Amino acid sequence: MDFQDFYGVRSAGLARQIKHLRQRGHSFVLGEIATFTGAVVALACVTMTADTAVRLLGAGVAAACLVAYVAIRWADTRNDARIGRLENLKQVYDNELCAQRGDYACFDDGRRYADPHHAYTYDLDIFGPGSLYQRLCRTVTTGGSDALAARLGSLDGQTAVTASMPASAKPLDEAYGAGYQARIGALAADEPFRAAFMAHGVRGRINTDAIGRALETAATVRVPRALGSRWLQMLMAADLTAFYVCIVLAVLGRANGLVPLWWGMLQFFVVYLLCMRPLREVGKAVNWLHGQLRQLVDVARLMDEGRADVFARLSALLDGLDKRGNIMGLVLVDVLGLYDLLLLRRFLRWVETDRWEMEAWMARVVQMDQDVTVATFLYNHPATCWPEVTGEPGVRMEAEGLYHPFLGERAVRNDFRIDDRHFYIITGANMAGKSTFLRAVGVNYVLGRVGMPVFARRLRVSRFRLFSSMRTSDDLAHGISYFNAELLRLQQLKDCLRGEPTLLILDEILKGTNSLDKLNGSRMFLDYVSRQPVSGIVATHDLELSKLESARFHNYCFEIDLGTRVTYSYRITPGVARNQNATFLLRQILGEAEAGA
Repeated sequence: MDFQDFYGVRSAGLARQIKHLRQRGHSFVLGEIATFTGAVVALACVTMTADTAVRLLGAGVAAACLVAYVAIRWADTRNDARIGRLENLKQVYDNELCAQRGDYACFDDGRRYADPHHAYTYDLDIFGPGSLYQRLCRTVTTGGSDALAARLGSLDGQTAVTASMPASAKPLDEAYGAGYQARIGALAADEPFRAAFMAHGVRGRINTDAIGRALETAATVRVPRALGSRWLQMLMAADLTAFYVCIVLAVLGRANGLVPLWWGMLQFFVVYLLCMRPLREVGKAVNWLHGQLRQLVDVARLMDEGRADVFARLSALLDGLDKRGNIMGLVLVDVLGLYDLLLLRRFLRWVETDRWEMEAWMARVVQMDQDVTVATFLYNHPATCWPEVTGEPGVRMEAEGLYHPFLGERAVRNDFRIDDRHFYIITGANMAGKSTFLRAVGVNYVLGRVGMPVFARRLRVSRFRLFSSMRTSDDLAHGISYFNAELLRLQQLKDCLRGEPTLLILDEILKGTNSLDKLNGSRMFLDYVSRQPVSGIVATHDLELSKLESARFHNYCFEIDLGTRVTYSYRITPGVARNQNATFLLRQILGEAEAGA
């Protein structure tokens, strides 16, 4: 399937629909102007003639024009709303089209989650510009983004498992078993649903964390429980009944007209003073949620139209709080309907019942947010597969056709096997593919263990922790040199070895020192970690390190061919690299410089 064609066709089709709806919108505007003008002219005619028949006709025309205006205005509003939805949907396809062309700038890069001290995410480019997270993330809620980031960083043995992740007592891969994979596969096939879901986040994420905090704050507002009692409901009904009877009697001349007036005024002040403070506190906590909540309501209804009433009820409550801003209207509705009391009673019912259901719904939305992201990832990369996660002890990995996700179809696939407490020394020239291979191993293990498809023909892994040391840098602001930074990273590695099976991915141990010191230090370090329950992949340019080869230390390499130019195979093979390219390439550069001179 050509995804560029698919997303391009969808975007172009939506563009045509939007253009048609905009043209219809122009017609609606003309209709509104015509009907409104007709109503004004008809009313003017009514006031300018004494002919009863003409006046009745004018009044009828004015009424018809006003009804037509309201109907056209309603249709225009619905048309604008549909244009907005289609524009968001088109943006989804435009974003995916950009991604197919290698441009991920329109997606969240997750740089806020980047941590140079994390066990592996910094080295493996999990977060930040151009990262795995940026290529993967399609979340529409902040809760979904946070949960996705937590999953990707959860294999260090230290990251806390959140409510939106599997319980800590349950291994991650059990939660992401066959049932989960079938659900993600079905979701991947339901492309229209996924696109409609993602459309709710293209203009800005739904801040589920802030919504949760605001609702929790609102729920703590002190409201007298008596206001929610059954007896008060009966008293309100009796009061309003008597009030309206009094009004009728006053109209019929059977009662003093001042009685309903004073009754209404007293009623307003009692209700207003009783409800003013708690409603102000509730409004202060949740009024800003209206726009966010509208998005959340739409998402919940998309997920389950019949069971999202809890959001609609909260939205109605917020609408009611908004309407209190009109003081004249508030006086009227409090006098005629005890509106503020009804609003407070509705709020109490929400606290007692809907609040808990809404928390469960928000958790469902966050989970669906992650599932849509993973399903879209699966859909956009049909060559991936689901890994097999075993219960074997120790560190074990069998990979066939493994490659790095960033390389796409042009990647060279490699087979590789890692056994428990074995170490693999990988040599090769610069740019031969050592570091990319190390990252391919690490990234695919992370993807497989946190419920995502992997970039391989087959991947079978056990459960183990992951630690890497590939990208250290100095910190002059804190007086940390490059070599000191390397030592601190190795100290962190040593501290994390707590008897649990761990895979170490190391790229050039002790790069910041001289060759002999580096070799002796590397041997010393590998000797130490080889006595721990770990396995390791170590990339190095130091061919002397390959002499560690034994029953547990194995040599692999990325070989190159040196002819008139350097040829890279990017294939890992057993043995030690024979050719290096630094001198060869430098000779070419210097030769070109001399020829130019």
